Amino acid sequence: MGKKREGYLSFLKYASIAGIAIGVISLMLVIGVMNGFTEDLKKKIIGANPTITIEGKPFITDYKKIIRIVKSNIKEIEGISPYITSQVIYKSSHYIIGGLLKGIVPQTESSVTNLPLYFKNGNIYSVEEGIVLGSELAKELDVKVGDKIWVIGGLIPREKVFKVTGIIECGVYSYDVSIGVTSLDNIQEFFNIGDIVHGIGIRTEDIYNSEQIAGKIRELLNYKYEVSTWIQKNKILFAALALEKKAMGIILLLIILVASFNIASTLMITVFRKTKEIGILKAMGVSSKEIKKIFIYEGLILGIEGLAFGLLIGGILAFSLKKYHFIKLPEMVYNLSTLPIQITFKDIIFMCIAVLFIVIISTFYPAHRAGKLNPAEALRYE
Repeated sequence: MGKKREGYLSFLKYASIAGIAIGVISLMLVIGVMNGFTEDLKKKIIGANPTITIEGKPFITDYKKIIRIVKSNIKEIEGISPYITSQVIYKSSHYIIGGLLKGIVPQTESSVTNLPLYFKNGNIYSVEEGIVLGSELAKELDVKVGDKIWVIGGLIPREKVFKVTGIIECGVYSYDVSIGVTSLDNIQEFFNIGDIVHGIGIRTEDIYNSEQIAGKIRELLNYKYEVSTWIQKNKILFAALALEKKAMGIILLLIILVASFNIASTLMITVFRKTKEIGILKAMGVSSKEIKKIFIYEGLILGIEGLAFGLLIGGILAFSLKKYHFIKLPEMVYNLSTLPIQITFKDIIFMCIAVLFIVIISTFYPAHRAGKLNPAEALRYE
């Protein structure tokens, strides 16, 4: 009978360790995937757009002077380039669809965005000879390089025929399905607006310092223009991702909390099974505080073992998924073909602290019961 009870106690201990390990593995993989999605999306958004934009209300007429002033006074700037954007209608011989037309200076655009890296056909200078379309927009219009399309736009609607000279794909569906790019000269001629632009794009050395740099630019330009950053323009999206990551973290911590109940149950059973031994220790002069420490340490050891196994197995799984890409994703839905995983040291520290905190809390009641045992009663009942 004693062996059966000891076997049952051992089973509870292993179940407690397994529960903690499973919770840690789940937490590690989910946080890693959330980090991976966020970072991948961040790279694509920053790659396709400037980190800071100076926008006119609605135009900037002296943009060349502003570029000189900003470049000479703000040292953190890596690149700067003017642009024009306008809502237009694209029409092919088969289909018609709304989208965005952007006019750029090809010689300076590469210092502000990663546009030259997105070309599937043509190159950055193809915009001077016609129009470059996003890959999904080209599919919607059913056109390819060499075909002609009609672009309709302007307050007083104008129509112009453009030759498709290139195809780009940045990996963000909303961008690829709506964007058309031509040269600044072409778009100025199309709208007959002279030498003016809608905005100036800026790339900074440190993307996370863009808010402070934007503040300097506002002061430098006497707040005459709208100066915004990539953080401001995408704060709702990244706030939603951050909230989702926190929510998933809390839900998965509940798995660890449930596993910690197993630890508490194991310790309670140990208290009742070891009542005689506890009584003997107390009769020998061991204090209630020391008895409590014994049970807290025992629970902590179970928690550390579960945490260690979880970190080891979770780390191996995360590394394998990142390197060998076992899980494939529908690229049309996620703009990704494989599952992105990124686990930071900060995340590991958070998991360790959270798990150990939950485990320590779960040991308090069993340790308290063990410490309260009266040695005379414990020995009498045994």
